[in-house]
Amino acid sequence: MSQPKTTFDELLSPLDEIVAQIENQRKVHHREVLSFSLFVRLLFYSFIMHSQSGRQLLTTLITLPEKLGLGIVKRSTFFDAFNRFPVSWFATLFTVVLTTVTWQVIPEIEILGKLYLVDGSIFPALSTMLWAEYKTNRPAIKLHLSFELNRMIPVTFLVKSGNSSETSALRQMLEAEVTYIADRGYASFDLLKDILEAQAHFLIRMKHNLVSQRIERLPVTLPNSVKHIFTKVSDSMVKLTNATGHPAYRLVTFRVGKEKYLVLTDRLDLTTFQVLLLYAYRWQIELFFRFIKRTMKGLHLFSTSQQGIRIQFYVLLTAALLQLRLKQQCIAEFLPCENTLEEQESEEECIPGLMIPPSKLISSRGQTFLATVGEKLHHFWKISIHWLLSLQNLFAKPFDKEVRRLLAFM
Repeated sequence: MSQPKTTFDELLSPLDEIVAQIENQRKVHHREVLSFSLFVRLLFYSFIMHSQSGRQLLTTLITLPEKLGLGIVKRSTFFDAFNRFPVSWFATLFTVVLTTVTWQVIPEIEILGKLYLVDGSIFPALSTMLWAEYKTNRPAIKLHLSFELNRMIPVTFLVKSGNSSETSALRQMLEAEVTYIADRGYASFDLLKDILEAQAHFLIRMKHNLVSQRIERLPVTLPNSVKHIFTKVSDSMVKLTNATGHPAYRLVTFRVGKEKYLVLTDRLDLTTFQVLLLYAYRWQIELFFRFIKRTMKGLHLFSTSQQGIRIQFYVLLTAALLQLRLKQQCIAEFLPCENTLEEQESEEECIPGLMIPPSKLISSRGQTFLATVGEKLHHFWKISIHWLLSLQNLFAKPFDKEVRRLLAFM
């Protein structure tokens, strides 16, 4: 009689077919002792268990249950695998999970089009990593990320040296029909032009020294429930007098507390409030960076080579997707259909792009607004440290109904 599937096996199950395919097609070295499939299992186990180094992982292997399918591996063999197996295989794992899993979609966001948040984040590197140029005697890596707001998942990324250009990275990641939402680091007239030439859209915060000429004043459409949060709001078509060709775009300006914001976009179909709201949701990519750095312990590097670092980030982000997929799968099993995202939570008038009833915003001010509008994300998308600890403790357990119930309601 076959052994029941463990929770660890269920977590990795979306990878089973593609890993087996790669394993069957690759050329095996005659002295090989570490297969690609075992290396994959070791890496995912390590990152989900938050091992602080490869050496720590290899030490823990000695006492792990056999049912996890992780054997004893020599240190030199493990670290050599980062250079022996190509990055493209790990990129394929990421793509397969991204494209074959059915992800929860936020309906209120989906009606506004495909929305990608973009930003870069610094990860400290070791002093021996001379390729990771950043500051004098301080090497670093920069993760350039596109994070889809509609499904709250990472979709594209590049790993480069710490001093790499964010605008150049975005040019490499551009996709047609996507609206890119970004902060002031992407405020480049040439980049705006390149985004439009790629048949994409932008919604980017500009710097305070933006020079523009108003062409047309547009009507400000703002619900009464948020007028105490956003003040001095204006909505206009402007001409960028310092840009080549003097292109005309839409400029929405507003204040939150004492801070002034200038948001430039080519999206004329959005209401004023939707522009403000989409920029506010940009904070979700910052929360994701914090999640992979702090909660998943992604700051700990296992390799010093460019190839090894890229493999690590592919596994790290794929692990984040696998965890989300498992949580949503368990929630879907125990929540009745009427309690899914499609359910109307209130009889109040719906504001497109806003995921909670407007009445809940009345007491929100400043940064608390971001927490309030993200309230609905917690149940389906938030992977807390407590949930991860439960997952870790259940790895060797059979993936039965009781385990699924624990992961659904933790």
